[in-house]
Amino acid sequence: MIPNVVRGGRMVGLMSYLVGPGRSNEHTTPMVVSGDGRVLFEFEPGQELSVADGQRIGKILEAPRRVHGTEVKAAIFEWDERTGAKVKIGERDGHVWHCSLSLGQGDREVSKEEWGAIAQGFVERMGFVDPDGARSSRWVAVHHGTSKAGNDHIHLAVQLVREDGSKANIHYDYNRAQRICGELEREHGLAVLESRQVARGLSGDKPAEVARATDEGYPQAPRPELRRRLRTALATASSPFQYLEHVKDLGVRVAPSFAKGSTTQIRGYKVALGEGKDTIWYSPSKLDATLGWPNVMARFDGQGRSEAETLLASWHNSARGEVGKVSVHRFDPAKIEKLLSGKTGTGPDDLASIYARVSMQLEQGKPGPVYRLSEEYARAAQSGGDVRHMVRLGARFAAKDSTRGWLAVLKQANRLSRAMTVHTLTSQRPQLAERTTALMYTVSSITRTQEPTRPDTPRSGPLATRYTRPAPDTGIDR
Repeated sequence: MIPNVVRGGRMVGLMSYLVGPGRSNEHTTPMVVSGDGRVLFEFEPGQELSVADGQRIGKILEAPRRVHGTEVKAAIFEWDERTGAKVKIGERDGHVWHCSLSLGQGDREVSKEEWGAIAQGFVERMGFVDPDGARSSRWVAVHHGTSKAGNDHIHLAVQLVREDGSKANIHYDYNRAQRICGELEREHGLAVLESRQVARGLSGDKPAEVARATDEGYPQAPRPELRRRLRTALATASSPFQYLEHVKDLGVRVAPSFAKGSTTQIRGYKVALGEGKDTIWYSPSKLDATLGWPNVMARFDGQGRSEAETLLASWHNSARGEVGKVSVHRFDPAKIEKLLSGKTGTGPDDLASIYARVSMQLEQGKPGPVYRLSEEYARAAQSGGDVRHMVRLGARFAAKDSTRGWLAVLKQANRLSRAMTVHTLTSQRPQLAERTTALMYTVSSITRTQEPTRPDTPRSGPLATRYTRPAPDTGIDR
């Protein structure tokens, strides 16, 4: 069960959205499944709600704040790539605590009554309910059908101004929500989220981002699409300078992140898709820990930092590029040699980049099993499992193919992927191993269908609409 916590300042607006049609008309039969006694007095669990009902619930939840006039602020943070810490840059209204609890695909069906019990147990353990009532927060849990991706879920809306006018304690709320979800998973017989058991996961999509990607013609939400393009650039670059150039060639906006109070000291980089004033920038280390600037530099043994950071600084306030136009570079020869020879070994992080690069060539604007395999190995690289053992496997499964074309790279990646799954993932991360095994079968089938001798022609074009038929390359970077 996956919690997604956000803060806001418009309770009535949130409730209107939760009982409304949704961004893609995915909200069906919205209903209360549990909540504060004042809400349940007027709205019986299971009763279908109208927009007017949602606004009424919002006003009930909003009452303590209006009576007492208590202000609750949410900090606005910016991620510092160099130090790996969040830096506070401002504040905004934050008396609305909103959390969705979502089941993973393939989890068992949960009844509305059980969702009510899960919601009650969750808010009690989060400390929002006071047995005596005076220091309780008003709250409601709403169910409105599955998400656009097909996940069953509920939404919890909590008023952070309590009945006595004091503020609810939300210290370390995200970490507490994760822990409590783990407890509830075991108590209710739900699938336990693997990343909570063994490792850090990858950042997930938000509904608004998915809707925006659809509106702007991108093949998937910005977080996974940016991961795909950044890893593709890593597979093709021989220096950090070239990495930044290749990222930009893939239709990604790139800009520097400066140290606080400085416009010259580079602490990292940020990336985005699309243009406009409302462009959303992402810190790569928050998309995937291995994509942060220190880790990018480590891939190149720290060489070329000054040239790369000079390039980054030159893009301040001017990094536009050709949005939507994509040029996929060939594999870096040194990386091909590393993979095919097995001299230094290849780990799950390397495989994630290789499969991302192949996905950009073969799957183009419709990410499929090759990219999903890239994501699974990126998860394996998030400090989980015996990664050093995975790396040692590379030397044992060196390719015998004398060519250095992209098809040879894909075949060797498949061989090493199977070895990693059998030798390491099956025992240490069985859920991930199950997914990679299924994907490997599909990707191996794709490999067998490819023609290795078609003419090599460069290509570029908008990712979502004007991709041309991919052509194999020779594996030598341009």
